Amino acid sequence: MRRQQMLAWAIVLGTYLVLSLIAVGIIQHRASVQGSGIGLLRTDVALLVVYGFAGMIAWKQRSPSAITAAIVGAQIGLVVGAVQIANHLIEAFVPIRPFVLIISPVLLMLALLGMAGAAAWERTGSLVLAVISGIYCAIVATLITLCFAISFNLVFAARVDWQLREAFAASGMIDRAGFRVRNILEASSEILVRMPLLAMCLAFAGAVIQVWMSREARRVLVLAASFLAPFVFALGAAALWHANAIERAARPPFVLSGVLLTGVALCAAYPIWSFLHGSTVGSSSAGNS
Repeated sequence: MRRQQMLAWAIVLGTYLVLSLIAVGIIQHRASVQGSGIGLLRTDVALLVVYGFAGMIAWKQRSPSAITAAIVGAQIGLVVGAVQIANHLIEAFVPIRPFVLIISPVLLMLALLGMAGAAAWERTGSLVLAVISGIYCAIVATLITLCFAISFNLVFAARVDWQLREAFAASGMIDRAGFRVRNILEASSEILVRMPLLAMCLAFAGAVIQVWMSREARRVLVLAASFLAPFVFALGAAALWHANAIERAARPPFVLSGVLLTGVALCAAYPIWSFLHGSTVGSSSAGNS
């Protein structure tokens, strides 16, 4: 019950903090909400209200399985949020990054979102609750990311303005600070939508793989899949690496195939570990008996 209340309060407080930070930026630079900016603001507020409502749902929830799924997702969401913060800092202070440093945080995020679904199914036995776990993982991670990113953009305004100099020049806006705040509004609306959708897909994939690997009758196939997953991941990583080396117009097929292959392989990471760990424990128990 205590962890349930902490989760609910954390989501509501995180929503309030994000709204407050957005309000501070707009009050300081009112040009950010002129024209299309007002539409972005309304979208952000509406989405954040939905996030806060999700926190209230967690507060009112009475099903032990649903509470467990939400807490599992939130715990993994803390890690995803930390990864996003680290990625934001690297992006801000390391202007020239090797491809490995660019893609590694993304791949780690994919693996963690898949893990949220697999771990929730392992504890609840429900695919629906596994998807819910992924949603709460995304909610917690998104609020952490936005709180940090918006605070960073407001505090280190000069550095952010320098990073956005080319986009500002192409925007046609006159107020550089207003453009920076509008960029915050646009980026917030994107992550508020995309993270839960991505989490739902990956959590479901992770849970389905966990279901398949939990069937003892398929142990040989599961072991084969355990060896196949690294190969699939390598193919996806190679596709992404190739996409990074070619012209932007030719990248989409390689990016899509790379994300799909690496995503499936990373969603299988936790189920494979769980299966191998369970097999090792089972073998040790049988040997001791």
